[in-house]
Amino acid sequence: MRILICLILLGSFLCCNDYDTVANTYTFPPEWAPQEAVWTDFATDIVFVPNQEAKLKIISTLSNYIPTKVVYDNDSLREFALNALKSKLADISNIHFIKTSFPMNWIRDPGPLFLSNGTDLKLLDFKWNCYGNAYDCKGDLRGSVDNELAQEMNLETDSIGIYLEGGGIEVSSNSILAYKAMALQRNPDKSLVEVTHTLIKALGKSQMIWLDEYPLIDKPYHKISNYFGFGANGHIDVTTRFLNDSTILATVISAVDRSKSTLSEEDGRILESNVDQLKNAKRPNGLPYQIVTVEAPDYSLYEYPGTMPDRLYANLPEDQKNFLPGDSIIFIPSLEYANYLITNGAILVSKYWQDGMPESERLKDEKIQTILKEYFPSRDIVPLDVTALNWGGGGIHCRTQQEPKINTFSN
Repeated sequence: MRILICLILLGSFLCCNDYDTVANTYTFPPEWAPQEAVWTDFATDIVFVPNQEAKLKIISTLSNYIPTKVVYDNDSLREFALNALKSKLADISNIHFIKTSFPMNWIRDPGPLFLSNGTDLKLLDFKWNCYGNAYDCKGDLRGSVDNELAQEMNLETDSIGIYLEGGGIEVSSNSILAYKAMALQRNPDKSLVEVTHTLIKALGKSQMIWLDEYPLIDKPYHKISNYFGFGANGHIDVTTRFLNDSTILATVISAVDRSKSTLSEEDGRILESNVDQLKNAKRPNGLPYQIVTVEAPDYSLYEYPGTMPDRLYANLPEDQKNFLPGDSIIFIPSLEYANYLITNGAILVSKYWQDGMPESERLKDEKIQTILKEYFPSRDIVPLDVTALNWGGGGIHCRTQQEPKINTFSN
């Protein structure tokens, strides 16, 4: 009988059915709610493609809209950033540097995730295993940063006992979006029912929407064929975002672009399946969601042929070491229109088109900007070229985390 009950419960969670929220006065506000500050990072960051300029663009832009809290671990880096920001029309008075005892980068994932009850804040503490890459996690202390900051801010920490990252969840006022494959890969000892129950209770929501597969563009290291690159291993904010409580933005790949490689073909299939699942999802009131789509950049324009470097090979899991140092491979960044940040007065979004690229790519940039302006007409749409971050497996959203304004937010 117990097994039968578990199977029935699991079936109810596979897509989007409501769940009776356990009493919890705290909630994770949707990103469009008023914010007190945005957190970002300028810490020691071991990367294959230099990304300091991209991080400075984000900090400078944010400072003109909202108090910007910059986590750093190295005094010389802070001085470099401060001097550079003065030349970029940043509002220096709106930038606040916070030193941590060890490097903190991609702050949305292991960093502070703020819950609000309208008058107070506390921090949600996911367990940290380096995006599920246990073989690449030795010495990575980033999962302790949220607890360190909680002590400095005198905030309560809510440790919920599951492995996850901030970029792995997307919320509206009442609902949560995430990839099922990601959640189970991070927590192989837990059922989907357990993860669902924990997230709904901790985030103060009433509904969970699980999508089955995440695209290979977000898979770390080996993706398919001889394609390699970095990624967050199943983060929903790469592809799918709430535009409001009844509308979801979903990424697709055009038929023309899908024909250009095995990678774009497979991701096109996965993203099409995601859209089909979203069309079948129901809001907490039983009505369907409106689905708005945006085409991903053309993967083929960002392919970088090369050979397997010793450093990358050393980090590969054992089941990927059939590619040896010197073998021909293709590097590709994690291209992410959906990885935008909504903040007070502005939305920071990636742009990709450059002189010499096909006109179709310029139209894709314009499409995402038009969508965001339609749904957030009172906010400035600020396009930024931060492709250097994509080469590291993330984007604008990954490098930021919003802090809710208390006394103003209501669910």
